[in-house]
Amino acid sequence: MSSDTEVEEASFILQQGYLRYQVNPISKDEMNVEQFYDYTDTSASPEGDIIEEDAVSRMFIYDGPVDSSLVFLHGSADVGHGGTATFAFSGLSRDQGEWAVRDDPMSVSDDFEKWEGGNQKVKWEWGENTSDGGAYWGVLDRTDFTISVNPKTLRGVDAWTFISGDLGNLTRHDLYQEKPVKIKPPKGKTVKKANIDIMPDSEEAEFDPYSNDLLTVAVKDPPAGVDESEWVGPDDLDPGNYAVNFGSKQYLAGQNAAQPQTYTKQGGTLYLKYKAKAANFSLDSAYGYLVSKAGEKTYVRGRDVVQPGGFYNVDEEPAQLVVSDLHVDPEDDDRKNLAEEYVEFTNDGDEKLDLSNYTIRDTAGAEFAVPDGFVLAAGQSFRLHSGAGESTETDLYWDAGKPVWNNDGDTVIVLDENANEVLAYSYPRE
Repeated sequence: MSSDTEVEEASFILQQGYLRYQVNPISKDEMNVEQFYDYTDTSASPEGDIIEEDAVSRMFIYDGPVDSSLVFLHGSADVGHGGTATFAFSGLSRDQGEWAVRDDPMSVSDDFEKWEGGNQKVKWEWGENTSDGGAYWGVLDRTDFTISVNPKTLRGVDAWTFISGDLGNLTRHDLYQEKPVKIKPPKGKTVKKANIDIMPDSEEAEFDPYSNDLLTVAVKDPPAGVDESEWVGPDDLDPGNYAVNFGSKQYLAGQNAAQPQTYTKQGGTLYLKYKAKAANFSLDSAYGYLVSKAGEKTYVRGRDVVQPGGFYNVDEEPAQLVVSDLHVDPEDDDRKNLAEEYVEFTNDGDEKLDLSNYTIRDTAGAEFAVPDGFVLAAGQSFRLHSGAGESTETDLYWDAGKPVWNNDGDTVIVLDENANEVLAYSYPRE
């Protein structure tokens, strides 16, 4: 985005503790929020991929023909159990807004309780194979507001998620279920990424989380090949003037943070040192986060894999992407149809793998950007076709215009969202 005006029109700031996300509203043609929510009998049926993971409590902003709405949607018609979600709100206005959608069957009492002291509390309950929720219209199109959403009860759901972006290409931000979130207009503020490496001299990033040992966090230049307008570098962060905080996502969501004990710059890289115990990692923390501020209008977030106590993930093996099939030399007649040339990838791990903004390329430098929101479940495969076609959950299309993979040998290279190489599969020349 090139200006503060564009940022304000297109996005909002979602904040949970020290963690901030830039989120965009969802829209669908000229549908109003009630039409999009599509409540029938016992469940909502919104278009697109809103209900992708079933046992989830979801929030998103819907931009309709007249103003925007804050939408809640819990559960799914495909889940064989019910649940409860109780939220307390502040910042909603009875004078400037209303619950435009009340997802309640006619046979039960209204979920939406009375306003208390200018605020409202809502208790949603749903049974097996149903959903529940609602949409609050108004307020979001004001120039200055802060809406607080405080989860009092969340039962029968595996995650609390905020959904952002375009249908078919959505971004999902998992929220910590025991802390409130705030939604604000951006006022020209943006959220950018930082390229960080926790314990850069340790391949496993393994440490004792209960010790007073010092952890080193290296803040590096943005990775090669990324849009640098979406990133900050070491020179943008000044630990002497702005708080540079560090800890697990759960810890930062509670507005807690460890401050660096020392910091130095060497060869253009900023090195921060923290006490492991102060960073408050749990044994099953799979990531470490750095959150910061660069200037007055830029929030910063960086993330890296860590293994506190030697645990990467207590219950699951890390997701692993492998090449499971190749078809790089079709018959001559098929060469005219590049869709017959493909590489098949499989998630060989035990957990889902979010491939959003990954890059797939060959040794000649041709690149394909995996769309945002593309998630590969454990054991699931997809094929990347060199030609044109309509992308699905199992097939993506490069639309390259000419063959990508050399018949007599090449290397399939995959880079993650931070431009780190996660796969390099070479097939030999015959």
